[in-house]
Amino acid sequence: MMTFTLGQISEACNGRLIGDPDTQITGISTDSRNVNNSDIFIALKGSRFDGHDFIEEMRARVGAVVTEREFPVPPYDIVVPDTYKALGDIGRLCRDSANLRLTVGITGSVGKTTTKELVASVLKERYKTHFSKGNFNNHIGLPLTLCGLERDTEALVCEMGMSNAGEIEYLTGLARPDIALITNIGVSHLENLGTRENIRNAKLEILKGMKKGSVVILDGDEPLLRDDYAKEALKDFKVVYSGFGIENDIYPLDIFKGSNYIAFDAISPQGEIRITIPAVGDHFVKNALFAYAAGIECGVPFDGIARGIAAYLPGELRQKIYVKDSVRVIADCYNASPESMTAALNVLGGCSERRIAVLGDMLELGLMSEAAHRAVGVKASENADYILCYGTQARLIMRAAVENGFDQRRAMCFDDIEALSRKLKQIVTEDDCVLFKASRRMKLERAITLSGLDGE
Repeated sequence: MMTFTLGQISEACNGRLIGDPDTQITGISTDSRNVNNSDIFIALKGSRFDGHDFIEEMRARVGAVVTEREFPVPPYDIVVPDTYKALGDIGRLCRDSANLRLTVGITGSVGKTTTKELVASVLKERYKTHFSKGNFNNHIGLPLTLCGLERDTEALVCEMGMSNAGEIEYLTGLARPDIALITNIGVSHLENLGTRENIRNAKLEILKGMKKGSVVILDGDEPLLRDDYAKEALKDFKVVYSGFGIENDIYPLDIFKGSNYIAFDAISPQGEIRITIPAVGDHFVKNALFAYAAGIECGVPFDGIARGIAAYLPGELRQKIYVKDSVRVIADCYNASPESMTAALNVLGGCSERRIAVLGDMLELGLMSEAAHRAVGVKASENADYILCYGTQARLIMRAAVENGFDQRRAMCFDDIEALSRKLKQIVTEDDCVLFKASRRMKLERAITLSGLDGE
């Protein structure tokens, strides 16, 4: 975080300052366990915690606090009506204080984090670049990302997630992107939003933080981003469509799939280059095309774009592929949707080894949950030799696979992660390929550790 005075921070969040306005603050935290005496602590209230409960205990370790109520113990407070809004206001202060040349905002149902990391890797070839870590993409994570800016940061790449309408509108107001990128329109959060059209509308809220004439990079293979509603919403922006179809502005040709990489020619109106990405699966081709498109719009030379994409490293639990004791492991436990499940099973199906799919529940799918899990079961039956499922909804994966002709002796479901892991240890042999895929809250990575297949 840049250095600010308490007076500057108090003014930014329209708070009432108790203490010396000239006190210097060099850091920000929402975790009372991780503060020092030059930090400001934001006392957030959640369903299972209240940061206010820790203020008196941590007074000697922190420089100041932002709070919704006064405390009798000094030294310094900024009292505000809403600490979440104050966190956003402080993030906005940091964004406005940096000498940014460009900001790329990324949203979409799946692929946001991978695309963000690819775009950041490309932009670093030309600019001093800051980007959000992990999935810091909500009303807490994005402000904290903005607070990590330095005054001489030139490029910002940030991710914007949502569960309900209106959330991206708030986030884009903080980040104010120069370039927006929408990776796709899937079915994640269908439980809250009801239809894919509503999900599309929520994603397009990113435009509300942008100036007219700004660049919007879209999944050109998605009809909902080409229909009349989308055209009306996008009429004041420069639109770049990227995807597999040759009708897009940017598309791939001559795709070659290696054992641990993909290479292809990226075609655009500005020319073409050969791109190699150290990952497998067709979805990585599309993510790399998005990074290519962003690189062009940000003025990164072609050779820099190619280097940046080639330097990409998958994040923890995001299709991390490695070999453990002669077993190929695809650890992809960070999140799951029907689209990403299908992509992961396609990767498994391309393996020459015996293929084991360890699959868990996909969450937040609402009324389409049963149909989605059954569709994954059919896909798994076509791409795996064993199917081990974990969770209530994942049982539908197993049933659909068997109904599709899969050997029922090789399809099983577990309610207990330890029982699943024991069975996996019995099944797996040298030269097998094992995929682990589930929604984040299922914590399927525990099965990787318990079965002895972690990468350590």
